[in-house]
Amino acid sequence: MKKSDLPVRLATALVLAAVVIADLFVGSVILWAALVTVFCVAAAWEGARLAAKPAVVLQLALTIAAISFVGFSLSEGAGSGLTLTLVLVAVTVFWVAIAPLQLSRRLIDISSVSGRVIFAVLIAAAWLAAVALYRVSVWHLVAVVVLTIVADVAAYFFGRKFGRVKLAPAISPGKSREGALAGVVAAGLWAVGASWYLGITSNFVVLVASALFGGALGALAVVGDLWESQLKRQAGAKDSSQLLPGHGGVLDRIDAHLAVLPVATLMLSFLVPMWK
Repeated sequence: MKKSDLPVRLATALVLAAVVIADLFVGSVILWAALVTVFCVAAAWEGARLAAKPAVVLQLALTIAAISFVGFSLSEGAGSGLTLTLVLVAVTVFWVAIAPLQLSRRLIDISSVSGRVIFAVLIAAAWLAAVALYRVSVWHLVAVVVLTIVADVAAYFFGRKFGRVKLAPAISPGKSREGALAGVVAAGLWAVGASWYLGITSNFVVLVASALFGGALGALAVVGDLWESQLKRQAGAKDSSQLLPGHGGVLDRIDAHLAVLPVATLMLSFLVPMWK
């Protein structure tokens, strides 16, 4: 980043933070869902631009349809809980098993109709998670979002200082295995603190489980980050767009959250009432 870009980057970050924080604490699920929808539609537009054969209208239509489906199911309450859980299970399988396979092959298909549908579902699942967690409490949502940030910050600084072995040099040369491991550990520690603070549990065994699950989410944050980096590599793009001056695009900012939010929500749905 050029030094001259710093004021623009800071200004964008401050505006985004102000909008998100204000919306979070207004207490309106509808307003929060609307803001998340804006981010998700922007991410879908960027995904279409990164595809080898752009079809922006098709991608936006698929994404809006997927968001509408999960939004309607969420509004139906407990009766649609099984449907929403199955959506989160399917997306979890994708991030745990399919995305790493795509990364190993260095090929992610979002140009075919099936690829576009999958991409739309991934975005819709993140929308579902962000809104469902907000309905439980703002602090449950904040805990999950901050976990991803903690993992990213720890990985960056530890990797910068102690990183020696490249994690995925062909996809993201700046990442190291040491940094990734630090991010996993930091995410695990954050999960323990968040579980205790939110009153999910104070049982030692469950707190240990929280650390393990938190570490797993930290690892998924890396997968989400690399997955979006591979999309940009395929497209020969540095950023997903220039929608956020100084920061690139929306996908550049939410890549790790796309993976972490749905999986964390699925985990939490077994511990707290989620579909109400």
